[in-house]
Amino acid sequence: MGTPVRHFTATAPDGQVFTVNIERDFRFDPYRDSLVCTHCDWSPSLLTMKKIADMAGEHLASVHGADQGLSQQEDEGFRKARLIMLPIVAVLLIVLFVHLRNS
Repeated sequence: MGTPVRHFTATAPDGQVFTVNIERDFRFDPYRDSLVCTHCDWSPSLLTMKKIADMAGEHLASVHGADQGLSQQEDEGFRKARLIMLPIVAVLLIVLFVHLRNS
């Protein structure tokens, strides 16, 4: 679907680790996220009042039996891209404002 931006992981009693990703498709709507389980075809509608973390934890616990050590972490590639792009955009905005002010 999209690019993983955050991972929710939990461990089952037998030690198997299960993951649910928050994925973002930047081609259409940059802030439309979806939840996708990497172990089954689960991808719910996010038109709900439930928090994404609660939905991910509930799915991992109820479907996969992974109710131990629920954690979440940001995708490393997404984090690095954000750290690079944020200063570039800030510099471009400063240059634009200086240029507009001098015009």
